[in-house]
Amino acid sequence: MDIDPRDAVWAETHDLLYNTRYTAGIEQALLARWTWLDSITKIAVAISSGGGALAGLVFWKNSDYTFLWPAFTSASALLAIVSRQLSVAEKINRHATAATSLTLLAVNIESLIVRMKVNAVFSITEFEKKLLGLRDKYGSEYSKLQHDLLLTEKIRTNVQEKLNISINTSQR
Repeated sequence: MDIDPRDAVWAETHDLLYNTRYTAGIEQALLARWTWLDSITKIAVAISSGGGALAGLVFWKNSDYTFLWPAFTSASALLAIVSRQLSVAEKINRHATAATSLTLLAVNIESLIVRMKVNAVFSITEFEKKLLGLRDKYGSEYSKLQHDLLLTEKIRTNVQEKLNISINTSQR
């Protein structure tokens, strides 16, 4: 019983699509976390500086809350320092770029799958070459990724669950 090489091309293309979507999902989740941290930091710093001095005066006049303002300004200053030391803006940019590149790559892989569906007797040589080119692109994008301290097992699990649901829904 001979195995049709097209089956191997199909299987490898679907594996590549899954890996690309998963990695893009991880990058999008990390982008959301870093953006949230950056937003909280910016809001806290804005409240505690300049125009926020008026709010501080309100706290000072009410003796029940005088301890809150120094605690809040100290926390926001600490957040600003930590944000700068962690290079939050750079991380946001890096994750946004990676998520965009990987999403575009997933679209290209999906286009290859559509072409294989439309032409069931596709040229093995031509499509193998296209598949290998897409694998190289994925390898290149994946090699740019760096370890991220906000990447948790929960993020990995959530991304994988969403991806599995998406795949199960699209196969119906």
